[in-house]
This record gives sequence, structure tokens and C-alpha cells, in this order.
Amino acid sequence: MNTMQEMKTRSAHAAPAQKTAAASPAPGMVLLYAALILLSALCLRWLVFSIHSDAGAQKQSAPTGAAQMERTGKAEFAGRLEVFANNSASDALSDLVYIKKIYKIPENDLVAPKPDESKFGVTTDPEVVQAVVDSAADLLEGQDLIWNKGIERMEGTDMHYYCDDTILAITWKEVINGGAVTFAEVKIADGSQLRRALSGNSFGSGIRMKATEMAAAANAVVGINGDFYDNRQIGLSVYQRQICRNKGTALDCCFFTASGDMLMTHHGELVTDEDVEQYLKDNDVVFGISFGPILVENGELQTISSYPVGEIDSIYSRAAIGQKGERHYLLMTIGQEGNYSQRCQINKAAEIIYSKGVQSAYALDGGQTATMVMQNKTVNRVDWDEERTMSDIIYFATAMPEER
Repeated sequence: MNTMQEMKTRSAHAAPAQKTAAASPAPGMVLLYAALILLSALCLRWLVFSIHSDAGAQKQSAPTGAAQMERTGKAEFAGRLEVFANNSASDALSDLVYIKKIYKIPENDLVAPKPDESKFGVTTDPEVVQAVVDSAADLLEGQDLIWNKGIERMEGTDMHYYCDDTILAITWKEVINGGAVTFAEVKIADGSQLRRALSGNSFGSGIRMKATEMAAAANAVVGINGDFYDNRQIGLSVYQRQICRNKGTALDCCFFTASGDMLMTHHGELVTDEDVEQYLKDNDVVFGISFGPILVENGELQTISSYPVGEIDSIYSRAAIGQKGERHYLLMTIGQEGNYSQRCQINKAAEIIYSKGVQSAYALDGGQTATMVMQNKTVNRVDWDEERTMSDIIYFATAMPEER
């Protein structure tokens, strides 16, 4: 892929078209049109949340799950209205003022928009990746990346990347403590682009798939294995805002909100379904997983002395997810590749991801399950060169509509 040519093409597309004065709409009419769009959307939003088909009638309260689904459906419809109003105003006022467009993925969609294959790239040249990073300045919003041109990468390895107006993703490999460490740094425009996919598209389906298969089915740009919930019967699992399992309080939990934040609770903090439901509501949680332990919390490295899963004191391949800043994440796997065969205990994995400056980090299932995927292919070397079938992945998607 010719990255510089792509950037020239992107710049050409971004340049405002030349218009004659006769073809330009009157500013007053444009403003009126935009105001009508915004007013209509706000009125519809009010109707969605204020009017019920059986308003004024006596009725029993709906079960918690049904009530939550109703609220989610309303919120999703209202969100679509807001996006439509914002983007219509952006188009209508493009000659007068810049309004940044908003792109969201509907929360309950099982398939994200398909990424533009021309936006993927692979290179060994840091300057190529730097040019892509420079082109994503608006998306980065002033945040510094962990990736930089001076990183000492594993010899003979490639960097993979994807970039459009809603997502920047870069993967690379380093040798740390004698082991092959694969990283993926991701910045997204909207929290809806951080998602979870389940094998069979439902909790407890009994179906297991490879991470690459799930990523392809969901249109992931980049992803990593989740907690492999189907391999154990303990822990808390939340999917599409619903409690799917709440058995035992032995595990730390990691939750992902609608705004794209990672929130973590220590084992024993949430016990009853009522506790969990209140936590989900208070924090606008979309999905949650249970493996762990917590590796980094509030920017502080955690020391783990005991934990019931993950064989933390044994030498295994590891996987983790971390958050550096607003809608800014780091995925990591540690394993064997080439001349580097040193895997690690969980505390060493915590030290490595902490050294990258994340504010939060959480351990995912490791061993042969540790799998990072980009462009529907494994990025890291999976143990024994054989993908393991599993129950779920966490992934990041583009929010750009496919017709664009």
C-alpha cells in the first residue's frame, strides 16, 4: 500500500470544493434549515422519552430486563436522532462554520460497519506509520501515543495499522525480559466502537470459535481474546447491559461503559444482582467480563499475591487490556516467537503494561487463548501455532458508514 499516495488522496478529498457565488445557498436559508433540523430532532427526542402508548393507564412494572431493554432502545433511537441532527447541520453549514461529524455504532448491532480495506497497511518503516499518525491529529485530540518512531522493535517484524476518521490502530512487537510482547494501540472517536462479540451471538450458546472468525464476523479492525467465560462457571458476565451470570465473588471484574471507559471492581465488591444492576445503571455499563486480576488501577501498579484463575505464579503466555486516556487503549500479549521464548508470571505482565503509561489494566485469559487479531489475522504468535476456539473477544471497530 502506498501510504503517501493515500494521504494525498485523503487531502484532496478533504479540500473544500470550489463553488461559484451563484451556486452557494443564502446564509440565512442555510441557518434556517440547520435550525429546523436541530429543533425537529430535539422534539422527536422528547417524544421518545415522554410519551407512551398507554400513557395514563395503570400497568404493572415490567421485569428489570425488559425495562432495561426498553430504556436501551429509547436511548439508542434518541442517539440516532442526535447524530442525524448534528451531521445534517454539519453538511448544511459547511460553507459557514465547521461542525465535527459524529459517528456511532448502534449498541445492539451484532455487526459493526465493515472497515475500508484500503485503510489497512503494513510496513517496517516508522516514518510511514508516523505519517499516518500525523494524519489522525483531529482524532487524537492532543493525546500522546505510546507508539513512537524510536521504539526498539523486535528485529524482522512488521507494524500493522489502520486509520480513518473514527479509529487509529497500530500494532508492533518488542522484546521485553526475553519474551515476545505484541502491542496494539487504539484511539477511537466514540465509545460505541469498543465492543464485545460472543460466539453464537448469545451468552451460553455453547458455540466456540476462533478469535479470527469472530473478528471477521463482527467486522473488527483489531481485537483480543476476552475472558473465555464458557470455560468456567464462576464470575460475573454482562452483555448488552444484561447480567448473564453472577456466580461467586472470587474474581475482579472489568466493565466497559457507553462512553468507552474501563471500570474495575475488586472481588467481593459486588455481590447480589441488585448490587450489580445498580452499578450498571449508575455507570452506564454496556458489557463486563470476569477474568483478571486487576494489573494497574488509577495509574498505580498492583501486586498480586494470590488469585483463583490464570495460574498467576506459573510461566504462561499472557493477555491484557489497558486504558491510557479518553477512548485510548493498549492491548498486549506476551508469548513465544522466533528466538524469544520467555513467557511470564502475572506480576511481570503487570509491570510491562504499567511501564507503557496506562492508567488502568486488566488481565484477560492467557495461555493458548492469548490471541491478538487485526485484519482478521493473528498478529501475535499463538501458542503451538494453533488458534484455540473460545467464547468471546473484545474488539474495536470503525464507525464510518460503509457507503462512504
